[in-house]
Amino acid sequence: KILTRFEDNGLEVVAARMTRLPREKAEGFYIEHKDRPFFESLIRFMTSGPILLLALRGDNAVAKNREIMGATDPAKAAPGTLRKDFADSI
Repeated sequence: KILTRFEDNGLEVVAARMTRLPREKAEGFYIEHKDRPFFESLIRFMTSGPILLLALRGDNAVAKNREIMGATDPAKAAPGTLRKDFADSI
């Protein structure tokens, strides 16, 4: 269902790989939040199981991906976005 959302919005999945995110990588992605109280729980969540890495291609792919994903807080995400439809917490 999630991959179909990207495809239905004009993005092509050109590569996908299932992996586990090492702690160091997760910390690097979110380094701007290092001093925030939620940092440790965020890193624990990001490294708690496998992740699916995607390479997407299409016009304005980065902006389109962000639009499809929706606001980080699912309570504030627009209807029809992935976070509104599938996330249960920020």
